[in-house]
Amino acid sequence: MRAERGRRGFGWAVALAALVQLALFAWATGPGLAGTSDSAFYLHAAGTLRTSGVLLNPDGSAYRFWPPLYPALLAGCGASGSLAGIRLLHGACLVGSLVVWSWLGRRLLPGRRALVLPALLALSTPWLLVGKFVWAEAVFLLLFAAYAAALLQWLNSGGGAWWWAASAAGFLLPLQRTLGLFLLAGVGAGLVLGAWQRLPPRRRGLLALHLALSAAGGVLWQGYALLLAGPSRYHPGRGWGQLVSSGADFGFVLGRWLLPLPTAGRGLLPQGLWLGVLPGLFWLLWPRGAGRRLGAAHSASTALPAANTFFAYLLLRPLWSAALTLVALVVALTVFAQSAAGIHDAERYASVLFAPVILLALAAWPARGPRWLGWAAGAAWLLSAALRAGHVARDLHGLRPLAPTSGAGPAPHGQRVGAAGE
Repeated sequence: MRAERGRRGFGWAVALAALVQLALFAWATGPGLAGTSDSAFYLHAAGTLRTSGVLLNPDGSAYRFWPPLYPALLAGCGASGSLAGIRLLHGACLVGSLVVWSWLGRRLLPGRRALVLPALLALSTPWLLVGKFVWAEAVFLLLFAAYAAALLQWLNSGGGAWWWAASAAGFLLPLQRTLGLFLLAGVGAGLVLGAWQRLPPRRRGLLALHLALSAAGGVLWQGYALLLAGPSRYHPGRGWGQLVSSGADFGFVLGRWLLPLPTAGRGLLPQGLWLGVLPGLFWLLWPRGAGRRLGAAHSASTALPAANTFFAYLLLRPLWSAALTLVALVVALTVFAQSAAGIHDAERYASVLFAPVILLALAAWPARGPRWLGWAAGAAWLLSAALRAGHVARDLHGLRPLAPTSGAGPAPHGQRVGAAGE
């Protein structure tokens, strides 16, 4: 009976969080979706796919700067003269991401912490930001959530259906965003280093095959884009200064997900200090003692379902390594590729990590200490997130919407929204 009440209470908490998220999204996107130069390429490629069956850039060259899945989805959202279908797609992906990550949180966290996760996800400013623009990130969020959930289920049960589901989601990840390859590399490293010796021989072979199949589509697309479709998109390195600056941007953005940092804080401290935040943050998030706490919580509480806590805990380390790998490789990529930089773009690129970072932070929360302190810290965190989400939703509402036939709106650094706008 108590377990049934816990499930119902958690379901109501997720439903309420989804309503809050939809309300913020509806307000932010009420005047219409916004766009950048990326959006013009996506929409044009979707139009040429719909009319001629091929993906083309606005200048008539082969579409190659981004993976092909997102324009293919846009082509199915309706005529190019309307962005309403894209808005529905983004809203559905945000709600789906919240539901799936909340379900994962219930599997991976003790009851009270699991209840906090849906509320924090509903107030996610990076999710709200990427949902406003005609960008590929909104779908990318849902794909990674589905991948993590299917992978956990396969590790838990060994069922063939879950293996195929995880492999399908993994295959689509790098076809939606190139960053999907970085996530897969991080997850693979975490599983091989943390689980390989504990898996039966047959499961090891299936894990290796899963990782190979997941990366295959992205590797083939990158080979086509870099070698066949046009000249290289890479250039000589821009030096250590760019590396330090990009690392500092990510240190600031990830840090302000956990602390109420004003935007001015990025410029008040030296770049080296913000760069130093990154390793410090990942050290704090490393799930060193979460396995023991999960086991204790599982034995003492009916809020956690009867699942294999070892395999539940096993997912935390691949999530940690995926976050670390993505940040490290994106920082390096801004030195050698035509990738943008700055806290606005760092928050966009890291948006897929928001749920894993919050999940890891809740898992790493100290179990000992006064209960009132935990309640006070949680309330302050939620209040800060709510104020920031409302502020960002207001800023996004005021942006000039993307005209259906115009391609793109103002450049991203001129919009002052998200991390750059507070």
